[in-house]
Amino acid sequence: MRLVFLGTASCFPTPSRGVSCTALQLDDGQVWLFDCGEASQVQIQKSSIKPGKITKIFITHLHGDHIFGLPGLLCTMGNNLDPSQAEKTVVELYGPQGIRKFVTNCLGLSRSPLTFSLSVIELIPRVDQFPDTWQEWKVEETVQEGFKLPQECQYKKIECSQQNYWNLLSKNGMTVKAAALVHRIPSFGFHIKEADGPGSLDATKLQAIGIKPGPIYGKLKAGQTVEFEGKLLTPEEFLGPVIPGREVVIHGDTSNSDEILNVTRSPDMFVHEATMENSLREKSIEFGHSTPDMAADIALRAKAKKLIIFHLSPRYRPIGDSSKKDDNCASTLLEEARSYVLSRKSNMEVEVAHDFMEVDIPRRNSITIKSQ
Repeated sequence: MRLVFLGTASCFPTPSRGVSCTALQLDDGQVWLFDCGEASQVQIQKSSIKPGKITKIFITHLHGDHIFGLPGLLCTMGNNLDPSQAEKTVVELYGPQGIRKFVTNCLGLSRSPLTFSLSVIELIPRVDQFPDTWQEWKVEETVQEGFKLPQECQYKKIECSQQNYWNLLSKNGMTVKAAALVHRIPSFGFHIKEADGPGSLDATKLQAIGIKPGPIYGKLKAGQTVEFEGKLLTPEEFLGPVIPGREVVIHGDTSNSDEILNVTRSPDMFVHEATMENSLREKSIEFGHSTPDMAADIALRAKAKKLIIFHLSPRYRPIGDSSKKDDNCASTLLEEARSYVLSRKSNMEVEVAHDFMEVDIPRRNSITIKSQ
């Protein structure tokens, strides 16, 4: 499992940063995309991510720097698909209510066909997620009854559960839940959890009772009880401790992400925005954003193993970029987040994301960071 940061700026793209887009590459090669800001497909072409491998897209909220690249990417994704495979391919799109209308209007007005099928799943926000000014925009968020794109194969709405989160999927050993975030419009954070895996098989113990490598090994590893010479052998006797599944949290824009604590227990990776430095805390909260201290605080309360801050204001140039002669560098945000963690006597790792940074998330404790 690997995170690839394709766009790490807020608001608008710059020569050194694209806007919000993060890819999660699974072990089987699938790619799940989180947000798709302007020019995300250009960023993808510069990265190790293959558009044809994208099977799911999750949109945190409907601000332009998170969705303006989506229609173009959808059109591009089918270009390299084999026609015979394209008919069987379904891409799932998850996002707040309104994402269906956005995609339908953009693709419909431009008469843009998709070679694959599109399944749209909308998260219905709670009433308390809407700002007081919501009705000032006379906009209808839903598609006219009975109308849909020719390529839309499914449409589903998901309401908030009694446990105060949105259950999005549970399939093939992966679950995804969403939690409400505080922002100027409805915004969500996504929790991705891999199922726990079986422990290591004690082959020496099996061989000691006369069982050679073969089908019995596989059945025990799969959690099945087997019979050998009239005796029942249980997986518990020959398997080591369960290997915990990996856990990743990716946030949208927020000035308060406390509700993510309803769904996460100790994530391997906690990706959280830090749009402005600590001295601009009031301004940051006013616009629905977070500072490094705020990001570090919620990460510690979530018992995260590693915090990565992203969605930086365009004013902050990447570390190592000397094209501008000023003090506005991402190192400021990184140092502030690390200082907060140290002040709480924690050893949680902290990094600041830059475009094309890749972070491997192996089952073991080690985490590898690569830059292109």
